[in-house]
Amino acid sequence: MTVTRDRQAVDAVEKLATALSVAVRVEPELIRAVRLELFPRLGVETESDLWFSGLVRSQGPTGLVFDTGERHRLQRRLARWLRQQRPDAPVHSLWRVIRHVHADLSPALLLEEQVTWLAVTGRRGEIDDALAPALMAITQQNRDGLRQWLASAWDRLPQAVRDSPTGWQLAQTARPRFPARRFPFGVERAPLPARRLGDLARVLDDILITVRRDGDELEIDGRPVDPEAAAEVPPGSYALPVPDTAPRVLTLLAGGPREQDEDLSVPVAWQLRVPVGPGPVLLRSARGHVYRLPERTEPVRDAGPAGRFLGISVARYDHELLPPLDTSTDLCREVGAAFGDTYAKEYLADPSLAAVTERLAQLTARRHDGPLVVYVRGYALSGPGGPRLAFRDSDPGRPDTVLGGESLFHLATASGADQVLVLLDTVRPPGSGDDWGYPPLSMELRTASWTGQISVLVPHDTGWDRLFGSWLIRLLRRGPDAGPQGWGWSPRDRFITGGELMRAVALDWPGEYPSTPRNFAAGVPRELLANPRYALRDFPDDLNPADFGEAYAQEAAAFLGEVIRDSAGSPEDRERAVSNMLLLGPDRGVEAAVALDDLAERFAAVGRRADATAAHQHAIDLLRPLTEQRPDSAWPALGSALYGLAGRLAEAYRWAEARPFAEEAVALRRRLADTRPDQRPRLAESLHLWSLVLRGAGLHQEALDAAVEAADLFGRLTVDDPEEHRSALAVCLGSLANRYGEVGLPQHALTVAVQAEVIRRAQAESDPDARADLARSLHVRWYWERHLGHTATAHTTMTECMRLRRELAARHPEAHRPKYAESLNCLAVSLADLGHIDRAMVPAREAVSIYRELVAGGAVDLRRPLARTQRNLSLWLGALGRPAEAVSAASDAVSHYRELEAEQRGLHRADLADSLEMWSGALDQLGEGRPRALDAARQAVVLYRQLFAAEPDKYRRALARSVNTLSIRLDALGRHQEAARLRQEVGDIISGALPPF
Repeated sequence: MTVTRDRQAVDAVEKLATALSVAVRVEPELIRAVRLELFPRLGVETESDLWFSGLVRSQGPTGLVFDTGERHRLQRRLARWLRQQRPDAPVHSLWRVIRHVHADLSPALLLEEQVTWLAVTGRRGEIDDALAPALMAITQQNRDGLRQWLASAWDRLPQAVRDSPTGWQLAQTARPRFPARRFPFGVERAPLPARRLGDLARVLDDILITVRRDGDELEIDGRPVDPEAAAEVPPGSYALPVPDTAPRVLTLLAGGPREQDEDLSVPVAWQLRVPVGPGPVLLRSARGHVYRLPERTEPVRDAGPAGRFLGISVARYDHELLPPLDTSTDLCREVGAAFGDTYAKEYLADPSLAAVTERLAQLTARRHDGPLVVYVRGYALSGPGGPRLAFRDSDPGRPDTVLGGESLFHLATASGADQVLVLLDTVRPPGSGDDWGYPPLSMELRTASWTGQISVLVPHDTGWDRLFGSWLIRLLRRGPDAGPQGWGWSPRDRFITGGELMRAVALDWPGEYPSTPRNFAAGVPRELLANPRYALRDFPDDLNPADFGEAYAQEAAAFLGEVIRDSAGSPEDRERAVSNMLLLGPDRGVEAAVALDDLAERFAAVGRRADATAAHQHAIDLLRPLTEQRPDSAWPALGSALYGLAGRLAEAYRWAEARPFAEEAVALRRRLADTRPDQRPRLAESLHLWSLVLRGAGLHQEALDAAVEAADLFGRLTVDDPEEHRSALAVCLGSLANRYGEVGLPQHALTVAVQAEVIRRAQAESDPDARADLARSLHVRWYWERHLGHTATAHTTMTECMRLRRELAARHPEAHRPKYAESLNCLAVSLADLGHIDRAMVPAREAVSIYRELVAGGAVDLRRPLARTQRNLSLWLGALGRPAEAVSAASDAVSHYRELEAEQRGLHRADLADSLEMWSGALDQLGEGRPRALDAARQAVVLYRQLFAAEPDKYRRALARSVNTLSIRLDALGRHQEAARLRQEVGDIISGALPPF
């Protein structure tokens, strides 16, 4: 049992700020009114401290404004505070005070404060009603001022407001006014089905998006399509008109394998793939229009490489007007290499026109559904219809010896590739002027599912003739220097599409050179090349991911943290993520360690203790060298990792291994708590764990001292902030009760257990979810009442505990059935204590039945309580004169304890020995099993001798009893001399004459 980690202690300024976090602007009169109403004991100096605290973003003569991030944090704390307080507590009058002081505030700001109050009070169902008049004013009265308010207030609004259906609708109306960034709605958040768009459609324009069938999947691209280009989209692709929302909303209607309609949410800058099967597809837009896509046609598949790169470089020309381009061949190969290993590469160096046209024609004969990239490096000549490409045998005066750029593109798109990208890196011949370039391509050339061309034309011998190729290589290997984050070059994206490459060229081209690359693209782009900025990719040795900029580093760190925390991810990805986090800097190294610590908690939650232990250890190994570079963040993180590792080892009863880590966590956090109040709860939780570890090591007095210190510290923290720390105090008190009992002070134990119960009962009255904690406290109280001989009182306590757990198990069986079974067993013990052994059988059998079902379902940790309950059942069956059933129950208990002892040597030895003795007694009572009873008694003696050798004082009486039982079994079989020798040994054991073996 470990103490739940609490948030940092909150001072007077934080309390006052928490209450004021509902307000948009906080004037001096509002601060004064809230302080007097909610915190009359706080002095006026608290107002001044708040005014100049780090929570404030700006202040002026009329009031202050909180930092947005801090305000959201304070609002979350206020929400917890409101849930935990009684209905008549002063905090529930907060909205009345704010509304009174802000009676003259503008309607928009009043609305913002109202919905914020609804969010923090948990009344989410009322948020839509509150926002409805604003939506009506925008959609029916075209109130532009409300749009402006929403654009400025969006980041300030609580998440519950932004996630509400009406909040989403309002955001669509103001979306053009939002700052240039990815709109804050993703594929995971579809707040409003298309059929409910309602009046919002009136104020939104339609845009065209692309939908395309790919086998049994439907691909929907949320990016808008140029209306002119949409007239002739590639085969199998369709331009679909939808209202301009973010995300786009559509409904996939039922039909074929789909039994019901499915609402789709397509982010603006992303693609969504949906399984649709082979039949026709019906899509309904938010305006109610239904569009039909025909049935799937089987694509032509081939087992070729993922992509093909054809490099055409011309450095030598037969014609004297075309001087050599010495860099062409090397540049062509460097561009090809930049496309990566997934491309099969072919190069034509100094080819003739016939060689080029023949090779492009050959591509058509062997169709391939992967991408094709054609890179041409050489001269382009001016001519009618646009530049024409020159090859080794071309003559500027003869049109039949050159190839038009559009003709080359047509040959490439006829290859059957599902994506075609043509890169024309061309140079103007000397003396040809600079007033000509590449025109737009003809519409009829758009034949592949996606086609694109990037063409550049620079002067000869002016220092720019290598510019495009060199810049393109850097772009493919490192990503763009400019442009918004997240447009395909995000660290989250494994691949870059052709469309994203086009955008990067448009945004990242370095300045206005004599020729700016002209882009052309049509269709739905697919994965084209590996993203050099993918955060799990191995970066070149000369490249630090931090060179990509702070925006990249933040997004990469967030993504890598998710990879590390993903308990279902591969260890290889996790290791690579940790390594790349370290490349982002020492602070990111601390973030990686924290993510590993979180991963350990996730592993522990699903029973993967070995993995959890390894993750905690990995976090510790990362943090130790970082404590000198980043002491402020690394030391607290190291304390958490040490605490977590000690907790995992303690859960596995590996006390000796847990001890150094728990001790180091206490020492570290004690040092931090001297200067950092936020570490005092951390110190208290570490002391509590330290007491458990010491107890497991058999150091009961030291364990009591640590538990007393932990409870005292949590007690002082609870006085300062009851809502934050009283749960942890109750846990500590429950543990402290057991520590008192273990040093022979059961009355102290009962007193402390009752204190813990009082706290839990008060919590359960205001929060029904706290009933499980109340049941746990009742269980501890029952134990010490029974120990002190208060049999009737103990029975009453356990009856209440069992009733609570039965109700919890009925509502949440997965979480509470094991504890319910535990309480059933304890209730049976209480009934047996009262002499009602026959009545004890009913709850005992029910407990055994529940435990068996859970163990059969994979809950192997419940084998120990199952064995304990079966051992009790065997004892009572024997007392009722039912030896055959007693033998069966005891045999089951022995089997379970044997398994447990085999898995964790020494940990379950005492329980196994006790069960063997009970089994021996049941077999002896049965009569027919006396030889087996003797064998079981011998096994019990062997185990007790081992226990006595390790801890003589603890197991002296148990060994004497076991040896005496063995002598009785020998006597029953007529082996009196052996029995007599054992009875003499019993006397020596009790008197101390027999030393430990």
